[in-house]
Amino acid sequence: MRRSVVGGAAVVVLGALGTAGCAAVPQLPPVDPVAADPAAVASSAVASADAADVLRTAVSASVRVRTVGCTSVKTGSGFALDAHTLVTNAHVVKGAEQLQVDTWDGHQLAVAGSVTATVADLAVVSTREELPATVPLASADPVGGEAVTVVGYPHGEALATATGVITGPVDDPLHTAAAQVLRLEAPVAPGSSGSAVVDRSGAVVGVVYAGATTGEDAYAVPVSTLRAALAAQGPADASARC
Repeated sequence: MRRSVVGGAAVVVLGALGTAGCAAVPQLPPVDPVAADPAAVASSAVASADAADVLRTAVSASVRVRTVGCTSVKTGSGFALDAHTLVTNAHVVKGAEQLQVDTWDGHQLAVAGSVTATVADLAVVSTREELPATVPLASADPVGGEAVTVVGYPHGEALATATGVITGPVDDPLHTAAAQVLRLEAPVAPGSSGSAVVDRSGAVVGVVYAGATTGEDAYAVPVSTLRAALAAQGPADASARC
């Protein structure tokens, strides 16, 4: 994990699980009796989500991203923009020898390519098979005090949602974004990198990329920066295939 100290508080990039060697990707231990069955875990997460269809859509569009390197395995989160395109963080896919994408219902999709943005900690990954659901992008950044939900895979384990509130725009504490980022009060953990931050309508207003080691402060790339990054780059290049 990358660490920076801002105002006396340590802020870290929400990296993930590490292991030595280039062995096969380890299976994550279940966190409860049903976790041994990915479909059961996913169904439970969807069932426990807010009754509104908009949040169910955001949950169904969430994916787990595993980056397999020669010396480590990193786990992050992401979300689908269209049938073959998902968004995550650049630090999640960095150093990948292989990328693995798991859908909410336990299916693993082959990756066709990936490309990282230069304006913020963002990456776009393309898949060969179709993603099960997509989530829309909000038309504007959220304002301070707005209620949001973080959807992702903390610790690389079961799909989870966490409620929070936007505290406002701030300068990027890790200096990875050219523009200001969003600070929010929401519980995040290693593996939450790339999680969608959605508003009450179910639209994405930000992408989680870091969290403070104290308290529940988290940091997200705002949707305006994500839109700018998407407009500035083409589709994921097959030459970046893992």
